[in-house]
Amino acid sequence: MPIAMTKEEWSRIKRWTDLGREDPETVRRREYLQYQNETSREMTKQWPNSLENVNKRNEELRRARVEAAEKANTRFYQRYVKRKREEQQRLMYSARDTVFKNKDAPKLLLSAVIETAIQKEREEQLKFKEKLKQEADERKKQDDDDVIRKAQEWNELVETKKKRRFQANKQHQKDILEQAHEVSERNRKEYEMELNLQKIDNIKAREQMEAIKKFEEEFCAAEKSRILSDLEQARYEAATRREEVRARDQLDDKLIKLLQKTQARVEKRRRDTEKQIQAEKLQVLEKISQKLESGDAAREEKEQKILDKAIKEKEEIAEARRQADARKREQFRAQRTAAREQFLKQQQQTLHEFNTMRQWEVMNRFKNAEIYEDFRARLRDEKETKIKQYREDIIKQWHERADREARELAETRYFYGELAESKLRDADNKLLTHGHALLQEARDHQRPTYALTHALRRYCKLYRLYPMPELPSSQQEHFPRYGPKDLSLPDPHYRYPEPPVFDDDKRDGLNDPKSQKAGPSAPSERPPPEQDYKRAAPANGLQRKPSKSELKLPSAE
Repeated sequence: MPIAMTKEEWSRIKRWTDLGREDPETVRRREYLQYQNETSREMTKQWPNSLENVNKRNEELRRARVEAAEKANTRFYQRYVKRKREEQQRLMYSARDTVFKNKDAPKLLLSAVIETAIQKEREEQLKFKEKLKQEADERKKQDDDDVIRKAQEWNELVETKKKRRFQANKQHQKDILEQAHEVSERNRKEYEMELNLQKIDNIKAREQMEAIKKFEEEFCAAEKSRILSDLEQARYEAATRREEVRARDQLDDKLIKLLQKTQARVEKRRRDTEKQIQAEKLQVLEKISQKLESGDAAREEKEQKILDKAIKEKEEIAEARRQADARKREQFRAQRTAAREQFLKQQQQTLHEFNTMRQWEVMNRFKNAEIYEDFRARLRDEKETKIKQYREDIIKQWHERADREARELAETRYFYGELAESKLRDADNKLLTHGHALLQEARDHQRPTYALTHALRRYCKLYRLYPMPELPSSQQEHFPRYGPKDLSLPDPHYRYPEPPVFDDDKRDGLNDPKSQKAGPSAPSERPPPEQDYKRAAPANGLQRKPSKSELKLPSAE
């Protein structure tokens, strides 16, 4: 960044670079500036709101928070490591137990246990079958008594139902008779009315038939007289006959029309009666609909008033919201103006401080040469020290390598010798203890033990756990330490491995040492994981576990 200065200041800076004596004016001014700085520092030392005191107090608060967060994280990590270690121990115990149970010998014991259970189950089945037979006989006798008793109760219930049904049918028949009487009375009245109408129609038809009959008699008499008088006039008779036939046809047509009119009149009256009944029904329905329409109009008027009131309230709320938004915009504009002014002031102060610090940097730049020489001398000393330390480290690593190789050789001999034999014996002890536990369990549950005993003997013969015979006398002097050993029984000091038990586990009987015994392992349930307090807050390193005593920070005074 370029610096703007006067010629006098530039000449004064050039004089500072000279190798001669310092300017007295410069020395006096530097002392005066130092005096002003010390005086200002002493004045602001006791101010609670000074920059130095505020920074100091903020630093103390920050350090206290960081220390509390580090302690909380340390405690959490320790608990986490402990929980993971315990979980690893549980998993290792479960894996070892699973591997042990999946070997051939434990599987052979498992087959023997299943066989003993099957034999025991067969014995129990025979006993149970005999018991079921006795119970079946007793149940059959009891069922026969129950059938007889229920048959009597059912007969009584059927009689009661018959009586109740008879009374109900009687009452129902009475109601049906009353309804039939009403229907028959109504049908009788309709039938009488229809019969009267038919009688009237029959009387009129009879009168017409009598007129027709009288006409036919007269016509027959006239025809006979005419036939007797006009036998000779064939043409005239033929014409007269044709006229008679025509007259008869016309009369038949009139009769047919009369009958059709009568039927049409009866049908019309029936339709009129039906229309009258329908009209009465429609009048009743119209009266009911008029009543309903009057009630709907009042309800619609009431709902319209409520709707108008709700619309008015909604408009008032919208107007109030618009006014609040306008006030909020004005307030936000004022806040932005004030924030902008504050930002400009801060920028001006920052620029002033930057220019001042730049001047001090230009003044201190001339001291870099002396500092660089001191730095190179310090580098030379550090190089010599590192060379000496590197030589000592090489000699130390040389001795450590020789010790490590000797230790590895001893560990290899131990691993493939004593440790391998002890592991084989531990496996035999574990299996024999497991088998004896299963044998004792079978005895406790009164199951046959032959299959388990046979499996244990087979295992002992397979791995030569029974005592071997004595050596011949010619070889005893060469193997003085040899002697027959009976390894078919577990060692007296051996204990079956128990599941890991921790202090923070819940005492629910799952990890209780007293409840764990050698033999078939029961499925264990894992306790629910502890709540992670770190998930209850942002991941900023300041989480802490809730406790009764709150964290206390130093006061701001």
